[in-house]
Amino acid sequence: MKLILQLLLITCLIGKSYAQENNKNIFKKTDAYLESTIDSLKIIGLNYAILVDNKVVHKKSYGLAHAQLKVPMTIDMSFPVASLSKLFSSVALHKLLSIHKRSVSETVEDFLPNRNDFPETWRKLTLKQLLSHTSGVPDQIDYQIFLAPDSEKFVIDTLKDKPFSSSPGTESKYNATGFLLIRAIIEKLANQDFESYMQTEYFDKFNLSSAKYGGFKKIIQNRVTCYQNRDGNLEMFPLNYSPPMYAGAGLNISLNDLIKWFQAIQDEKILTKEQLNEIWTPVKLNSGKDGYFGLGWESYKLQGGYRMVGHGGAGISSFRYYWNEQTNQNVTVILLTNGALNWTIRPNQINSQIATMILEGK
Repeated sequence: MKLILQLLLITCLIGKSYAQENNKNIFKKTDAYLESTIDSLKIIGLNYAILVDNKVVHKKSYGLAHAQLKVPMTIDMSFPVASLSKLFSSVALHKLLSIHKRSVSETVEDFLPNRNDFPETWRKLTLKQLLSHTSGVPDQIDYQIFLAPDSEKFVIDTLKDKPFSSSPGTESKYNATGFLLIRAIIEKLANQDFESYMQTEYFDKFNLSSAKYGGFKKIIQNRVTCYQNRDGNLEMFPLNYSPPMYAGAGLNISLNDLIKWFQAIQDEKILTKEQLNEIWTPVKLNSGKDGYFGLGWESYKLQGGYRMVGHGGAGISSFRYYWNEQTNQNVTVILLTNGALNWTIRPNQINSQIATMILEGK
């Protein structure tokens, strides 16, 4: 019996050693792929992480946090993650809905009955339509308001007489205005302003010390400078956000804190698996086809039983969680960059390539 136990232990150790060595080889390949991609696209700086079974298995920094000062990128740098902010807002909203026993099938009017400044057509929209980008509500970006309006009132007054881009439920189209309404509903349910609620209930509670809202003009400690290509030259990318849009964009956060937040989600410290599955399921259009979003998250059903949820950020960052419904095989890939001179392929595509390498083990 003693000999058998010793043999089992040796076999286990050999198997573990083989798995670790195999992992090292895979990460060498993902690093090599990224290094080649960084060179070809002239990415300024990049932090990336890979999680398997909700555990960090690899992370690394590349390039510069500030090009003009030649400041090296480090893993603790904070990034303006743009639309990744929507993931935080979606989770916070669903927690509030659960507490108050409310539903995404309810309308803006149900949640905000006294908001007579909203057009009647806006008041009839459901929370599900807003979260899934199927509302068709006039999008502020289409009217060059972008993401730093002076006030919520300015957005409403500018757009209230504008036509819908499509009938509610018929088209899946990214929409920034919808998250202005989401912010108002979060504040109503939380009975406090959006920023202070997110600070106390999420950033403080989960020790996300780098998490701060603010556009590029705000002084935020340890934040990278972002860049873009303008007529073939590199210039600063003014990711400018203001409080009315913070539910949709405006969060700054480090890679480590983003990981910490997602691990809390996966460990069901905020929502249950059943609630997450509802949020992560693509919303059906009126035609019966899947849209491109779940409830605040990009959501796709892939080949071979795989699914993917996440979001891109300003076209320069990418957060994606992939899993197989049959085998439970899963990987999370997070790429945070501060821009590039030549985006011939985008961060979401790079993200998918890394995930494929991990899932296929080659």
